[in-house]
Amino acid sequence: MPIFEFRCGDCGATFEKLTKADWKKEAITCTGCEGKNIIKLVSSFCSPGTGGGSGCSGCSGGDCSSCH
Repeated sequence: MPIFEFRCGDCGATFEKLTKADWKKEAITCTGCEGKNIIKLVSSFCSPGTGGGSGCSGCSGGDCSSCH
């Protein structure tokens, strides 16, 4: 299962959730306020083994040292 990044439209909190690729908006609640106004964010990813880190497109708030 992939990890998706979400933002709450009510309180503005961002959070990650391990969920199925065909996730349903009604099934996700904010980890901050438990609201249902959830927006799926487009996240970049880091792919180790892509030419010594040159393929890393940046990490979303995490440590990308595993790519380099």
